[in-house]
Amino acid sequence: MRLILFTGKGGVGKTTLSAATALLCAKKGYKTLVISTDAAHSLSDSFEIQLTNTPSKLVPNLYGREVNALEEIEKKWGEIKAYLTKFLASQGINSIEAEELSVFPGMEELFSLMEIRNYRKSNEYDVIIMDCAPTGDTLRLLSAPEITNWYLRHIFPIQRTAAKAVRPIASRLLPFPFPEDSIFEAMKRLTLQLAEMKEILEDSQNTSIRLVINPEKMVIKEAQRAYTFFNLFGFSVDAIIINRMLPPQVEDPYFDQWKAIQKNYRRMIEEIFSPLPLFLLPLFSREVVGIPLLEKIAETVYGSQDPAQLFFAQKPIQIRKENGRYIMSLHLPFVEKTDLDVAQKGEELIIKVGSFKRNILLPRVLLHSSIQGAKFEGDRLRIIFAL
Repeated sequence: MRLILFTGKGGVGKTTLSAATALLCAKKGYKTLVISTDAAHSLSDSFEIQLTNTPSKLVPNLYGREVNALEEIEKKWGEIKAYLTKFLASQGINSIEAEELSVFPGMEELFSLMEIRNYRKSNEYDVIIMDCAPTGDTLRLLSAPEITNWYLRHIFPIQRTAAKAVRPIASRLLPFPFPEDSIFEAMKRLTLQLAEMKEILEDSQNTSIRLVINPEKMVIKEAQRAYTFFNLFGFSVDAIIINRMLPPQVEDPYFDQWKAIQKNYRRMIEEIFSPLPLFLLPLFSREVVGIPLLEKIAETVYGSQDPAQLFFAQKPIQIRKENGRYIMSLHLPFVEKTDLDVAQKGEELIIKVGSFKRNILLPRVLLHSSIQGAKFEGDRLRIIFAL
């Protein structure tokens, strides 16, 4: 199953590109599903067809779905949510407020994204296109499996063991409901599901991210930060799509300065993201909605190329042996040495890049090794482990 995630700063055209790519995939003969995981769905507006939480057939080979986040929360978080609501209510919080506080920010998008597990298992579709939330939200969502996996390995066993020991006394003495074992089971089940999602997202042969960019300074800067983050967490980006370029036929002098600015930003994007392939999409003369215009968008972007193909393959994290030492190499573009901190703690490698932090579980071959040094070679960080 080929999985392509579209993301970028809010308003850059992610939904339009997701819909157009899905249409062309279907036209090429792939059974395709396009899903919106953004809480503010606009996929229905793009196709001008009302989508629901159940995949609807749009054209031959193409199905669309807008995930009902509330329904997914109830399925995956319901039991834990019920406990948290009781706990908060026991602390004197209004029942309506307790209900709201029991669902954390970003959960709607996270549980929507988790649907990829089910489709991977069913193998019902050849290609799945995901219209993701704006970049900032996507960054937090994609790091969730890493965080919860760490929680499962380090904190969960301790909490569960402690809970079993104190529950008989705590239930009588504490001024709040003590969690039953079923709550811990639900947490473990959810965490394991997130770990499965992480494996799918890190599968660089079948999963990739496509960044949509407008030729604007703030959009480019956010795309740079996102690209660094994706590489830090081992997610593959296979293409950059520059949207809303002013076309040559716009000859009004009013737009001369805009065209010059966009030309400079296009050159900047090419230099920044090289060797990633770039696709250009000019600004259309009208709002792009409806299947005929979306098909035109797809033809303009991809031409005769297969939109489902992997346009660029590079493993963000590599391990190999050199001169009797193991080298872990991480692709970390746009990172200054002053923004980087690397440390080893037991079986974990802890990497901090600015405000981002990742705990990488070291493979067995490196468990008894220690960091001897680290240095940048180009845009790759080489961490040397002594045997």
